[in-house]
Amino acid sequence: MSNQDLFGDDVPADALEHMQSPEIRAKWPKALADLVSVIEAAHLRAGDAPEVAQRRAFVTVRALSNYAGGRQLYMPKGEILERALRDREIWSRYNGRNIDDLVAEFDLGFVQVYSIIAEQRALHRQRIQPSLF
Repeated sequence: MSNQDLFGDDVPADALEHMQSPEIRAKWPKALADLVSVIEAAHLRAGDAPEVAQRRAFVTVRALSNYAGGRQLYMPKGEILERALRDREIWSRYNGRNIDDLVAEFDLGFVQVYSIIAEQRALHRQRIQPSLF
């Protein structure tokens, strides 16, 4: 969904950043305002300055809107989410020569790490190479 779809015609790409006053934010759908607040708070907890946290929250919400705008998005929580994020991190850090390091750092067995890498490789392939059938 583009900013034009969200706000109407001729809205600049940085429109969200200009909507900081409580009066304007109160007009947003509650879920959008909550999402910005949650992401901003996470960046503040991670040590970002307030201005940086707010800017990153807007960038993140815009990216999520571009990805999932107009459709429902299921977000797992708890252990399922943590496992999925762990697996994604293992895949992103895997370089073909660091299995021992990944096993030690994530406190997993070799079979588990190889299995995670195989699963993540398949998911990566699906994202970049859609099925022909």
